[in-house]
Amino acid sequence: MGTPAIQPAHWQGSADGRIYAPEFGDVYASRSGAWGQARAVFIDGCDLPARWRRKRCLRLLETGFGLGVNFLATWAALKAAGTAARLHYVAIEKHPFTPADLRSALQCSLAGAEPSMAAALRPLAERLLSHWPVLLPGFHALELDDQVTLTLAFGDIADVLPRVAGRFDAFYLDGFAPDRNPDMWSPGVLGDLAARAAPDARLASWCVAGAVRRALAGQGFVVGKRPGFGGKRDSLAARWPAAETSSSPETPSMAVVVGAGIAGASAARQLARRGIAVTVLERDQPAGGGSGNPVGVVRPEPGGADNPVTELSAAGTTWLQRWIGRQAPSVRHAWCGVLRIARDERKHYKMTAQAMRSGTDWLEPVDVSSAARLCGALPAESGFHLPQAGWVAPPMLVAALLDHPLITVRSGASVVALDKRDDGWRMTLADGAALDAPLVVLATAFDSGLGPVRVATGRARGQLSCLPARADRPLQKIVCRDGYITPAIDGMHTIGATVRHDDDEPDARRSDDEENFRRLQRLLPGFADDALELQSGRVGWRATTQDRVPLVGRVADGLYISLGHGARGVTCAPLCGELVAAMVCGEPLPLGGEWVARLDPLRRAR
Repeated sequence: MGTPAIQPAHWQGSADGRIYAPEFGDVYASRSGAWGQARAVFIDGCDLPARWRRKRCLRLLETGFGLGVNFLATWAALKAAGTAARLHYVAIEKHPFTPADLRSALQCSLAGAEPSMAAALRPLAERLLSHWPVLLPGFHALELDDQVTLTLAFGDIADVLPRVAGRFDAFYLDGFAPDRNPDMWSPGVLGDLAARAAPDARLASWCVAGAVRRALAGQGFVVGKRPGFGGKRDSLAARWPAAETSSSPETPSMAVVVGAGIAGASAARQLARRGIAVTVLERDQPAGGGSGNPVGVVRPEPGGADNPVTELSAAGTTWLQRWIGRQAPSVRHAWCGVLRIARDERKHYKMTAQAMRSGTDWLEPVDVSSAARLCGALPAESGFHLPQAGWVAPPMLVAALLDHPLITVRSGASVVALDKRDDGWRMTLADGAALDAPLVVLATAFDSGLGPVRVATGRARGQLSCLPARADRPLQKIVCRDGYITPAIDGMHTIGATVRHDDDEPDARRSDDEENFRRLQRLLPGFADDALELQSGRVGWRATTQDRVPLVGRVADGLYISLGHGARGVTCAPLCGELVAAMVCGEPLPLGGEWVARLDPLRRAR
């Protein structure tokens, strides 16, 4: 059956200022009290002002995001405290708002806030709205500023909560009332929260129902009451016992990343964001391998509702879009959209089924005439429009990722040996120098025999071709099938790419241009008159895996890998860099917990 489509929330305003949820017969918040309740019941109930002064990163899980009132109030309180602590906030929501409805609901709610509070909250609300994801089931990690990450998990809490990976220092229970939305307060849900509680975790809620308090106590929480807010006498406050012998692993102060392509640069950037000083060792120059192509297509692969590649590429696409928009808008890119033509009837059926679960702002079937209007050229057949996709210049992206004060790049540094030591790892370089580090991330694209475990990847040669632009054949979209063509960039369309395994020829071949011409004919018949119009482009090599899923994760204490990204490196490697950093630092993951096994570098070895 697949994952059901997201049903957006709706709201109605009332004369007394309440924001009403008609589907549940309950209110999201009182217009006059929502922000005060967020502070008194949740922020103070979890003792956050004191706790984030003692923590490098505070991890918080909320059941029910709603308007985002609790999140925005917590973010504002963190900023007002002036602490250097980071906040990783995970929220589960079955019925998220569309961007337009969220904006109007927040405007209504902020109109009732105290003026100075509203002034502090409005820019944060605008930042949240600018990052608000497409309403797709699953996880959406939003890097909102250098201190705050919000991971929204869209779906039914019974399905989503077991997939949340990590331990949490605080919990906000803020679903609709138990008699209106009992699934949110079920013993199973409360048990899943207990399983994710870090030592001395705190839990807060406006709900003091006896059944909820007893269920929490039965799971091991120490449950009590605090003064309520507004018309409520009490609020709920609970604590998970501190384990006397427990200690969280310390985040390393420095790390080495081997490889300065997109995978290595992404891992380095996300580690540096967490205050870790990173040295990047690169055999040649940054973006000298497969990451050096002039154009990289960034798109989700609509292969079916429950296809792992579909989920990973979708999450990777939106992650990179948001990162470039916030951190590196000067990187050359265009979210121009992609026309995806199915390679066969079976694939077309799967993509159609996925489109039925997605909005047209994500995936839309289009007939030939509609596709021609979108593209500005006549495609070979009907297809699917992906408006969120586009292209980026990989060398510029790598440079932007590495542009951080805590990142040092050493070019011409070839690692020939990696050995375990008591306090970490020792890297021996080709010139005989040695470098020690408690944490190492290998992102060298291909197996180099480094480390205690040999992780092999395939090696596929690819050649691009270029087609000079002409005024009589404009192209507005990327068109792809078993190959692709981009709109003209600096007067040239890029066409690619050939795939040749076990082929080490570094020079461009005319036969590969002819193959790319045949690919073009299957996309846009007659767009070029002859293969001779094509000019040879760059030759590069992709690191591939048998299941088309990269190798990302921990292989030994202090040793992680991000390899085998194949043709989707520019799409997925930046998100995988965040995944590695979250694993290293003990933070909630930007994907469901099942991805630890799916991406496990040792999965083939087992």
